Amino acid sequence: MNWLKVAAVVIGALIAFLIVGEIVHVVLALLGYVLIAALIAGGGYVAYKVVTSSRRREVKDHHRDRQLPDDHYRQADYQPPASPRSNVDDELNRLRRDMGH
Repeated sequence: MNWLKVAAVVIGALIAFLIVGEIVHVVLALLGYVLIAALIAGGGYVAYKVVTSSRRREVKDHHRDRQLPDDHYRQADYQPPASPRSNVDDELNRLRRDMGH
């Protein structure tokens, strides 16, 4: 009777080991499928972003290359101001003359 209990425990442990092993196998297989699906989806997303960003970059580069000529900002009757140093020197000379030095 004692050997019968030992044999029942051994057979029960073997069956439990096989069942747990099958469950672990199924879970790992599902995780592998999820990982492969995530890699494929991530690669597709990155490819989509690369394609769409290159199209936007070309449009931006095209606008950046277009420059307005310098004459566009200048007015026809525009006179650049005289240098401040010449105005200061003229004013100083006038004051000296007025004071008698």
